Amino acid sequence: MTGLNRKMAFPYILITSMLLLVASLACSSLSNPEGWSGGVLVGDSIVIGSMDGQVLSLNVETGEHNWEPALIRVDDKNKNRRAIYGTPLVQDNVIFVTSYDGKVHAFSMIDGKLLETEPVTDEFVGGVSYYENRLFFGSSDGVMYGYDVEIMDQTVMMKKAWEYKANDSIWSTPVVSNGLLFFTSLDHFVYALDPSDGSFVWKMETGAALVSDPVVDGDNLYVGSFDTNFYAININSGKEKWRFTDSSNWYWGSALLSGDSIYVPSLEGKLYALNVQTGSKQWETELVGPVVGTPAIVSDMIVFGSRDGQIRVAELSSGMILASCDIGEKIESPIISVENAVYFSARDHSVRSLLIKQNGNPDEKWDSPYFSEKAKDEEDPTPNDWSPSC
Repeated sequence: MTGLNRKMAFPYILITSMLLLVASLACSSLSNPEGWSGGVLVGDSIVIGSMDGQVLSLNVETGEHNWEPALIRVDDKNKNRRAIYGTPLVQDNVIFVTSYDGKVHAFSMIDGKLLETEPVTDEFVGGVSYYENRLFFGSSDGVMYGYDVEIMDQTVMMKKAWEYKANDSIWSTPVVSNGLLFFTSLDHFVYALDPSDGSFVWKMETGAALVSDPVVDGDNLYVGSFDTNFYAININSGKEKWRFTDSSNWYWGSALLSGDSIYVPSLEGKLYALNVQTGSKQWETELVGPVVGTPAIVSDMIVFGSRDGQIRVAELSSGMILASCDIGEKIESPIISVENAVYFSARDHSVRSLLIKQNGNPDEKWDSPYFSEKAKDEEDPTPNDWSPSC
């Protein structure tokens, strides 16, 4: 095979493998789904969902549990469908999560106790948003739901207020901003609805499916599509403002806004820095494995993971890679940062934390990662063959 043919073959192989993933999720129920939840900072804790359906609250400094991990409850028929893909939402000391088996769960932030479970649909991939005493979430049946929620002294009640049907599955987590609710769908459209009643406001068509969570800043919405384009859209009119076309592959993870720049992960294997006003490219990282999850900023550096198992630290001003750490497992979850540390999950059922030194070198922060049920042996919560990666 010539060099040119090899260059052409690599994107084809990657696109084919991702198409198989999309087809398996969109057209059938996975027999063994494994989520890639992001985490959310609540005080001195990271709240995150595990690949196999645990809701965790971990101390940011030590990685120790604030309470015993809460396991999503399912019947025998759905025991392998409790994975959590969407990032948890915390509101009024209540943790809301969606699970792949089509339920919305409410857990106590205080002790991890299950407060309420609402069966809604068949499958959830996206997470939950909250606005004015209402929860919003989209499902694989193509429906965006609005549920009224009442929280009183750790008592939670949920009741459906409205639903809106798109033309294909919704895998993204909706965003509410400027009095509108925004979401994306595999039907190629970005949608805007009125969150009060679910009524249609506008939709904009891209050239392919969308799974990324939209990002809203001011009057602009930013999102990447499977058509390999990254878009800026006016939220009032639904009209395209600009598009970035340099990538040769899909956008899966959400972008990260900071100042006048937006940082965009691509399955091509690059992280792009774009000007938020014009879409002009400020820099791109060197080609690595597919970048699925949202990156995080630490000081004057940006940290991102890849399906090649590497955590990389790049210079925020130039995109130059400063350092890396080989986790040895695919990293597909969003990364969050707290001061000089980052937190993320990996495909070995672990939740990890790394300290990012001033020179960019990452170092293990916790004595060991947290490993959820499927990775544990019966006696020791840490697999016997684990050793520090960084």
